[in-house]
Amino acid sequence: MVPSTWRTATATEQGGEMIRQHIVEFSRCVARTYGLSQDMLVSIVTARDRYTPRFRAAALRNLVCDAPLSVTRGMPYAAGRRAVRRFYQV
Repeated sequence: MVPSTWRTATATEQGGEMIRQHIVEFSRCVARTYGLSQDMLVSIVTARDRYTPRFRAAALRNLVCDAPLSVTRGMPYAAGRRAVRRFYQV
């Protein structure tokens, strides 16, 4: 029997746990792609049939962070990401 002081997690708490799990998994993907060459990152981003969307997004994030300033021109992240995608044609 479950003591009356115990309670089950609400839907909001379960959703928060799922979000946390996704953040942790994405962070691991970012860490795994950190330090790879730009050519390797480009090949990961373009290989839709080989890698998961989360892993490809992590590779793109590192590609944006490692992009030359002449490409991103100090723009906010979203605009810089679009500029990087145009530059590398991904």
